[in-house]
Amino acid sequence: MWDAFRNLHSEFHEKMEQMQRLGGLRVLILHVLDENGPGNGVEIMDAIQAHQESCTMHYPGHGPSRKHYRPSPGSVYPMLKKMVNEELLIKREDGKYELTGKGKKILEKLYGRFKPHEKMDRGEYSITRALTEIEGYVSYLEDIKEEKLAPHGELIGELSQRLEAIKNSIQKE
Repeated sequence: MWDAFRNLHSEFHEKMEQMQRLGGLRVLILHVLDENGPGNGVEIMDAIQAHQESCTMHYPGHGPSRKHYRPSPGSVYPMLKKMVNEELLIKREDGKYELTGKGKKILEKLYGRFKPHEKMDRGEYSITRALTEIEGYVSYLEDIKEEKLAPHGELIGELSQRLEAIKNSIQKE
């Protein structure tokens, strides 16, 4: 019953450790290039700043302590050069940096099922989140004693029928 939660928790911590090994700025650069496509150093710094501001706005109390975090050129350009040497990025003739296959694989490995929604259909992302949440609540209900659930039998039956109808509708397609 707790297996799904335990696996999710373990997977999350494993990915956080991988991100720490890579370093925050490196992960941000990979992320914004994946999100926005190729960009030069200034465009990458702008995208990181916009991303950080968005995180701070949507998740108050999370993100950088400075409201308008922007990495400095003195940190971004050496990191871009290092990431090109590590074959995570290529620098194109137009001066823009682009993810390599190796860079994309690292992002895929880091994000896994936590992949941000920018490259994913937002509907698919929402559906996955909703189903994961439902799965957690079902696990919770499975742990509750039957006598406490009995007064809610009608609603449980209605929910079961609605889920069955959804299941049947996708099997017809």
